[in-house]
Amino acid sequence: MLMIKVDNKKQLAREKSIQSIRDSAVHLFSKHGFSATTMEMIAKHAKVSKGLAYNYFKSKNQIFELIIDEHLSKQEAIYKTISPSQSAQEYLREFFQKAIDFAMQEKKTFILITVCLFQPNSVTLSKKMTESIERRFAPFKEAMRDRFRSLDIKDPDAEMLFVKTFMHGILMNQCTQQGDNFPKMKMVELFLQRYAPK
Repeated sequence: MLMIKVDNKKQLAREKSIQSIRDSAVHLFSKHGFSATTMEMIAKHAKVSKGLAYNYFKSKNQIFELIIDEHLSKQEAIYKTISPSQSAQEYLREFFQKAIDFAMQEKKTFILITVCLFQPNSVTLSKKMTESIERRFAPFKEAMRDRFRSLDIKDPDAEMLFVKTFMHGILMNQCTQQGDNFPKMKMVELFLQRYAPK
């Protein structure tokens, strides 16, 4: 019984340290940018030793990937609630609405990830992380491809890229200068006319 309590204490201390390192990284990446932030800065801000920080994370890239992974887990859970039995137009409408709502709930993290990925000397995602992203979102991509095929769209992959580009534009406008004044759902409805029954 005593051993279980000691193990639980160690686990709680470990989780607390990891969360502190993660939160410090978010703060410092936001304040100084990814390339200017060092592991030493993160450890100091988290009030842990540099050695302990390196014990949990091999690099700041690994911390950044944890931030992305947590963000994507939440996003994936939300997208899984979209009913697969809808038409292309209905499916995409719900997809856009949920993506916009999620981006606003996670605005700080969304902006942080976007900015860090486009900075000079930015983070390079590992092959494992890139594969994880592809694997996680494969079911949603396939659901959309099926709907595009049902509409006799000749190149479903090009259409996917078109939808992705539109969505990123909407999210960037929503999360940056336009904010609440940006007529996001009006733009979505205009876009969805593309998939209206003929």
